[in-house]
Amino acid sequence: MNHFQFTKIFANRRKELKLTQAQIAEYIGVSRAAVSKWEKGQSYPDITLLPKLARLFHLSIDELLGYHSKMSKDEIRKTYIQLSKKFSEKPFELVEKEIEDLLKEYYSCLPFVLKMAQLYLNYAPKSPDRQNTLTRVIQLCSQVKTFSKDFLLINEATMMEAVALLQLGKPEEVLELLGNDINHPVEANQLIATAHQMLGNSNKAKEIVQVSFYQNLIQLISYATESMMMEIENGHYVDQTVHKIRQLIHLFDLENLHFNTCLIFYYKAAAAFVFKGLHEKAMEMLQCYVKLCTKIKFPIKLQGNSYFYLLTDWIEKTSVIGGEAPRDEQSIKKDLVLTIWKEPIFASLKESNEFKAMILNLAHHLNVEEVLE
Repeated sequence: MNHFQFTKIFANRRKELKLTQAQIAEYIGVSRAAVSKWEKGQSYPDITLLPKLARLFHLSIDELLGYHSKMSKDEIRKTYIQLSKKFSEKPFELVEKEIEDLLKEYYSCLPFVLKMAQLYLNYAPKSPDRQNTLTRVIQLCSQVKTFSKDFLLINEATMMEAVALLQLGKPEEVLELLGNDINHPVEANQLIATAHQMLGNSNKAKEIVQVSFYQNLIQLISYATESMMMEIENGHYVDQTVHKIRQLIHLFDLENLHFNTCLIFYYKAAAAFVFKGLHEKAMEMLQCYVKLCTKIKFPIKLQGNSYFYLLTDWIEKTSVIGGEAPRDEQSIKKDLVLTIWKEPIFASLKESNEFKAMILNLAHHLNVEEVLE
């Protein structure tokens, strides 16, 4: 009940409307003493009286009670960041209870529900029951899809559900959810931009085209990386792909623009080279990985650059957590090291003093030496 502010709102609104307690009592059909007790917080109106009282005050019942069933975008962002930090400080179960309590209170705030699904998905590896946590992600995404009318929110929930299903080892359900063949949902962006241009909304048209350009560029790197891994036995194809992706990364300054995509590429390229027994090339890719890790500025903030100059504002407008990292800083730093140190495919490299020194230096730079103990 700490979210209700009926007494304060009642007293302030009565004075704003210049109504006496006696006038309210007569209109509602109660004694003046009852109205006086409402205003002092000694008692509350019967629930059946709330609609009439709300009409008198020209307020909704929620406004009259001071109850907010929705979180603002800024409140969602702050809550997400606070809970994310708690995952690095407290046992998973305690943070989980706090999340579930909030979900009960803000059940109808679908942007918040989806962000809690994202939070669970990001921290599922820490869960003592990973399968149950991923199942909860799917439940929350389903809730958003059932009750939301926002296409973008529904689409994000669908993609998040697919990720959770893959992590649960359910590829058949992913195909049932997304379809069995190539999908082109982004094709609509060019049509939307053209429509804005025809209506004279040139700034909006520019934003849509530039953001779509950026998104497709990041997706291009991701697709090329996955294509490389699927052709891992084709040495010529792997070499060509690595060469082309490195050129794109340099051309568009992607290490600064979207470092995570670049890190995944360097890591997978190193794995591909180890698989082929090309340890020298693998070390070159790992050195690129480590060098980029040391360049990351914390706290992480996703933003555009001088070329993608409309990106930063778009991120702030559309993302509930803005450009903030989806996980806490310490967890990210630990994973940057452990991704390489604990990867079985790099076991043969651990015998190399160069490899050991590289990882130790990275752990020292990120101040997470304990993860190597």
